[in-house]
Amino acid sequence: MTQLPFRAIVSAVQSWAAALGSQLVPIEKIEEEFRLASGTLADGASLETLARVADGESETSLGAQAAETALGRASLQAKEIDLIVATGETHVGTPSLGAALHGALRAPDTCGVLDVGGACMGALNAFATAKAFLESGMARRVLVVTADVHSRLFSPGRVDGKFGGLFGDGASAFVLGTSANEETNPPYRVGEILAGCTATHASALKLQLTADNSFSLTFEGESLGRAAVRKLARIIAELEARSGVSRQSAAAFALHQPNPRLVEMVSREAGVPAEKMPVVGRRYGNLGASTCGVGLAMALEEHGAKPAGERGAIFFASLGPGLLWGGTVLT
Repeated sequence: MTQLPFRAIVSAVQSWAAALGSQLVPIEKIEEEFRLASGTLADGASLETLARVADGESETSLGAQAAETALGRASLQAKEIDLIVATGETHVGTPSLGAALHGALRAPDTCGVLDVGGACMGALNAFATAKAFLESGMARRVLVVTADVHSRLFSPGRVDGKFGGLFGDGASAFVLGTSANEETNPPYRVGEILAGCTATHASALKLQLTADNSFSLTFEGESLGRAAVRKLARIIAELEARSGVSRQSAAAFALHQPNPRLVEMVSREAGVPAEKMPVVGRRYGNLGASTCGVGLAMALEEHGAKPAGERGAIFFASLGPGLLWGGTVLT
């Protein structure tokens, strides 16, 4: 009996988009709002501006904007999506962010909704969820959306400015589908996703809402930064070993960027050029769950239209409070 060729069904990114708060605020103004000494964020964290929403903008509007752009790029309508996977660290309310996006996009009743957590790990968690649904055959197309509006949550008087002043507002969206292994020029494929949790660093960042509607904050920035740099370098090394893709051949590194200083440190620690990391934190601030999403959308914007043999791989990795960690390689 002749054996038919194996058709491996793998997840692939078919389209992408990012949306930022429409106001780009100079970091000097942020320092004034939080009553910080001049240069605290500009010099201490290398921030230049923060993206902030204007009146009428929200996680739902930013997420829907990114989603509509991604759907349009893929020549799809919301009615053709089987599942929306949403993530964000700032949306608090009912209905959930995912349900709100479903309504804003006018998706059909048959389109499922899942909200996943993980804070800054949210984009990776959403990709992992989408990948599982696609490769199990439970969905044909999945819309992944991240959306975060920190400016209304981490406001002056509610949280320390050395922490709250680092965060901006943004969203990203991706349409994921499937790709067979014999295609000659497929979309970027999502590789094996690694994930874990290094709980020894869990106490370095703790944030809780208090009875007076302010925040109780534990933020050991220096120790958390050192741990983050070491862990991101190890994730890159592990992804390199598991995927067979060398970091030297990669086109881009869409990594979490709590602040621009960490980008410089990871570049040195992991031996990857800083110019291969899309600039997110310096211009827009820490976007939480959307930082990696926006960075990945920027990397795909630059390399996604190139022929498969010319575009290079994209390393996609992040960390979250806990210390959650994960990553994958898009090829």
